[in-house]
Amino acid sequence: MKNTKLLKMIYTALFTALIFLFTRFIQIPVATGYVHLGDSLVYIVSSVMGGPWAFFAAAVGESLADIASGWISYAPATLIVKLLIVVPFVFISKKSEKILTPVSALVTIPAGAVTVIGYYIADNIIDKAYAVVNIPGNVIQAVGSAIVFVILAAAFDTMKLKKTYNKLYK
Repeated sequence: MKNTKLLKMIYTALFTALIFLFTRFIQIPVATGYVHLGDSLVYIVSSVMGGPWAFFAAAVGESLADIASGWISYAPATLIVKLLIVVPFVFISKKSEKILTPVSALVTIPAGAVTVIGYYIADNIIDKAYAVVNIPGNVIQAVGSAIVFVILAAAFDTMKLKKTYNKLYK
């Protein structure tokens, strides 16, 4: 008998590590920090695993990357923002056997808006001088992550990742 909960925990740990790596080590420097592609994996894990598993992987993976990158003051904001961007993907992806659908591609827009607005609010709390200056970098990050999500989701759909996951673990 397979232990489904244990396997989900293992996948969650794997996605947490991948999100951390994509956020911490695939960084494009901008004037006020860096742009990363971790959000694209947040969208993937949210679409595949859903629920508490995606919330954990997104919040912990990205917050740890902030801490490891020297942006510890942003870790609490990152935790909140990443929890919020998971929500729409979890709701829209429950019934589909695919990661990439027209709706999932469109959901990257409000997720990106949450990112930009969330970090604008965080910047106003942490250091008001950067609140407006950081907006273009956050927009670039949101758009870049959406593009990478579409590419990765299409590749994973070709491999039938979500269909296989649902068959094995639901």
